[in-house]
Amino acid sequence: MQKINMKKNLLSLIVMLTLTAGLSAATVNHALEINIEPQNHSLSVKDTLTFSDSGTEFVFTIHQGLTPSVKTKGAVLELMAPEAAKEKYGISYSSSGLIPDIYRVTLAKKAETFRLEYGGFINHPLGEQAEEYSRSFSETPGIISGEGCYLSAASGWYPHFENALVTFTVKTSLPAPYDCVAGGTRINRAAATTTVTTVWEEKEPQDEITLACGQYSEYMRPGGQPAVSALSKKKRKPIEHYAFLRFPDAELAERYLDASKKYVDFYSSLIGPYPYSKFALVENFWETGYGLPSFTLLGGKIIRLPFIINSSYPHEILHNWWGNGVFTDYEKGNWCEGLTAYLADYLIAENRGKGKEYRETTLQKYADYVLEGKDFPLTEFRSRNSSASEAVGYGKTLMFYHMLRNALGDAGFKAGLKSFYNDNRFKSADFDDLKKAFEKQTGSGRLSTFFDQWIKRAGSPELVLKNIRTARIPPEYTLEFTLAQTQEGPAYELEVPAAIYLEGIPQPRRQVLKFTHKEETFNYSAPLKIMRLEIDPEFNVFRKLNPLETPPTLSRLLGAKQPGLILPDGEEYQAWEIFASAWTKDKENLPLIRKDSSVTAPPDGAYWLLGAGNRFAPTFEKQLEVYGARFSSSSVIIGNREFSRAGNTFVFASFAAANNTSRAGRAGVSSGLIISASTGSLRALASKLPHYGKYSWLVFDSAMNSAASGVWTTAHSPLAADLGGTGFVQGGVPESRAPLAVLPSVFSAERLGADISALAALPGGRGPDSAGLEKSSRLAAKSFIEAGLKPFYADGWEQGFKYTVQGKEFNFKNVVAKVEGTKEKDEYLVLCAHYDHLAPKGGEMYSGADDNASGTALLLELARYYALHPQSRTLIFAAFSGEEEGRLGSRFFMDSLEPGLKEKINAAVNFDTVGRLGSGKILLLGSGSSAKWPHIFRGAGFVTGVDYDLIKEELDSSDQASFIEKGLPAVQFFSGPKADYHKPSDTFEKIDLQGVVKQAEFAKEIIDYLASDSEFLTRPPSAQPSGRSAVQLPGVRKVSTGLIPDFSFQGKGVRAQEITPGSPLSAAGIRAGAVITKLNGETVASLKEYSAALKKFSPGETVKIDYISDNAENTIEIKLAEK
Repeated sequence: MQKINMKKNLLSLIVMLTLTAGLSAATVNHALEINIEPQNHSLSVKDTLTFSDSGTEFVFTIHQGLTPSVKTKGAVLELMAPEAAKEKYGISYSSSGLIPDIYRVTLAKKAETFRLEYGGFINHPLGEQAEEYSRSFSETPGIISGEGCYLSAASGWYPHFENALVTFTVKTSLPAPYDCVAGGTRINRAAATTTVTTVWEEKEPQDEITLACGQYSEYMRPGGQPAVSALSKKKRKPIEHYAFLRFPDAELAERYLDASKKYVDFYSSLIGPYPYSKFALVENFWETGYGLPSFTLLGGKIIRLPFIINSSYPHEILHNWWGNGVFTDYEKGNWCEGLTAYLADYLIAENRGKGKEYRETTLQKYADYVLEGKDFPLTEFRSRNSSASEAVGYGKTLMFYHMLRNALGDAGFKAGLKSFYNDNRFKSADFDDLKKAFEKQTGSGRLSTFFDQWIKRAGSPELVLKNIRTARIPPEYTLEFTLAQTQEGPAYELEVPAAIYLEGIPQPRRQVLKFTHKEETFNYSAPLKIMRLEIDPEFNVFRKLNPLETPPTLSRLLGAKQPGLILPDGEEYQAWEIFASAWTKDKENLPLIRKDSSVTAPPDGAYWLLGAGNRFAPTFEKQLEVYGARFSSSSVIIGNREFSRAGNTFVFASFAAANNTSRAGRAGVSSGLIISASTGSLRALASKLPHYGKYSWLVFDSAMNSAASGVWTTAHSPLAADLGGTGFVQGGVPESRAPLAVLPSVFSAERLGADISALAALPGGRGPDSAGLEKSSRLAAKSFIEAGLKPFYADGWEQGFKYTVQGKEFNFKNVVAKVEGTKEKDEYLVLCAHYDHLAPKGGEMYSGADDNASGTALLLELARYYALHPQSRTLIFAAFSGEEEGRLGSRFFMDSLEPGLKEKINAAVNFDTVGRLGSGKILLLGSGSSAKWPHIFRGAGFVTGVDYDLIKEELDSSDQASFIEKGLPAVQFFSGPKADYHKPSDTFEKIDLQGVVKQAEFAKEIIDYLASDSEFLTRPPSAQPSGRSAVQLPGVRKVSTGLIPDFSFQGKGVRAQEITPGSPLSAAGIRAGAVITKLNGETVASLKEYSAALKKFSPGETVKIDYISDNAENTIEIKLAEK
């Protein structure tokens, strides 16, 4: 879905007045008594106005037809003709919006107060604000209806005095069960049989009064850090958090109340004290996304979208600092939206490791949408009214703040934010005020050029890399290159990052190039051969991207000028014609629609091919093979994933191919292909496409729900150069800095780290019958007890058992606890992890920090959380032993369940080896054990933004297999294979604690669903309860090849994600990416078959391996190593 527009809905509709100094008033207090009749669309109001400055003349505007009267003795009220108002006071109106009435109050003598009474009808229907074919939304300045009411300042529902801030008391009376929400503090609410009376008060100066009404179910949570008065600097009472929903939904309300407190506290720490006494979520009766002083007005569909609460909702909350805490002087440019987007939307992406992707997308939108004649300086930005104005006003402004942060450093940037907020709270501010605040960090005048070139100048830099030379001048290697700024006009003063790769070193040397002329030459020397140069590879500089610098995306097409639409001439034509009509909203940019039979080749400009039957579709599909896509009559393969054509809809973007030699090299000209097996649902697709502009390809299911999406890999950037020939190994350019601030979580990285460290540091390790294993079980039990869990078994926490392993009997124990359900106590969800590891070998200890101290610590952290937040179903927390000996603990647990209890278990979630996520995806093993898993994970991904891969192959990898083989759906969380798996080098310092927190947050969304009163998951489609006795052990691999498998690979064979250095495969010259297809002549079509085949061998045996590498089949022999 499109990111919600959070702008305050005021400027485009409000009357712009320029009054004489004698009529201006610094602050006016409104004491409003309002009676609203929703069914009649009417209101009646008494307003006692008190001004900070006395006077005899006061001029105000108000909604037409409200017929005010003045109730102060000696006062005269006069309706002014527009011509007279313009002549006497210079009053003029904006070109759009409502035309209000203009009144003048004349008092007999100077005074600060008078009283008005007025009433009438306000009922402006919702109207679609059509911009371009890619966007539309509905708005109204004011409406009173049976569904509810929304009265913004723009509606003129109260007297507006230009240049005056307002304080207010709003007392509303509505017929029960209607209620009212406004800004400020609720100081009284009285609900009688027929009437609900509510009083809201705001003592701090505001730039507007907005109220909403409806039939609400109210939820409230007191507490939180106290707000601070900007005027008195005294602390108020603690902040109250509300949710006003149109329908009862306690669970939804709790989620939003949690999020409200979390983000209010977070931004209070980052910026300064929250400026209001409350924050409220108010559900609107149409789809909106308004950030208003101390509350937000969101549509019902919007608040129920799973990702909103951790994406757009923080944006809404942040507007209480920017826009509603510090006001925007719109006439000098809207600084607010870009800053709010940077500290909300962007900061969330940065915390998820996607800061580079966000910046790239921002620059891509600017390049795609800001066409000739659509650019403007930031001082002219008021609000978003098109994709182009959004790309400048939001995108360029966001990048301005990012570059300012780069210039000042994180500490200086945060200090500047705090200073700007503290200096301007409840005042109007502009870009000059921002400069003053940040120059407290740099010195006066030091940021003048920086602000002038980015704020007052339209356009952007355009960079070209040329004249690259390398040389060997012993003992060094040298590099010389030229950067040019090719945009029209003078040079920008830039600081451009560069990454320089040296031979044999995967990570680059970083340089910052100070670049102040239209063309400059730079030199670099190094002791190693220089292999590659990249200019601004992380997109840290605002600039116009070269079309070939980024992969083709749908935004290029959505922003194209008069794109061609080529429809299939046949039975599909009518369905695609209806779809094409979505492009006809923007009358100034109408598409060129033609049948494929009427053209000999696609057009010169951007174009869409519609329909699988389009005669140009096969050529387009062939063109996509350069990105790794493969097409057959029945399926489409993209990377490692295969999608059936039946029932799915596919959308692809590409660069348009040259149609003849005279048009070769159509750099940056975009083309798209849409093929669909569900042409009856194309209307739904048309409405969805504009919100997927950052992607290169999309897959929708038969109901037009998103099934998959991605971005093609860029083949070659013109701002990069390979310099060293063969031998270059690029490790990729990671995020170069930590997030500006780490987002709060209900899970503690500190606690997780303490548990992992304690388990990994136990002397002697955690092998069978070791002292370390015993201490681990005690740590688990102690953590369960301290968290307040109950023992699962009637006789205590532990489930002891004995096993004979390789002729020796060992003692094992599971530690099992529970959090009883609030509703369905006899229905269960199992959460588990194994706490054992390997015994010492050859005098070396095996710490097992990743495998599986990390999973055990995550299990304990989840136990702490759910002890305080019980769910409908009972949660079982099981710390298993004996996993390394063949899932002994989990198998015994399942075999020992009381009769009938297994059928009451919804599912199991296992955490094994979760400590090294880094920038990778969570691998979800066993996701084929229920048809519902993909839908559950998709929802969790929407909420958390975490990337994951579904591994549906049945693998005997960890304890989830013990549940699956008994007919229960179960999955394993896995952060991916690493070269030091089952090695002494698996130690604590390599653990990514923030990655474990990410997995905890992802798991929480899944647990919340599975432990609710939702339907049980479908059972494993092919599960056959094995009936195996727990004393029969599955085969255990004793050998290793050094292969680290790519679990996401869905082809035939086993692909190597990495090869362990010094391993048999490494010695044989096998590289990452090779696909093993046979072992000693036996076909291994999957990882499960590969693992099973290796169980037949012993260390030291020689095996023949068939594999495919670089599209060639090869055979080698290796000597197997001990695992």
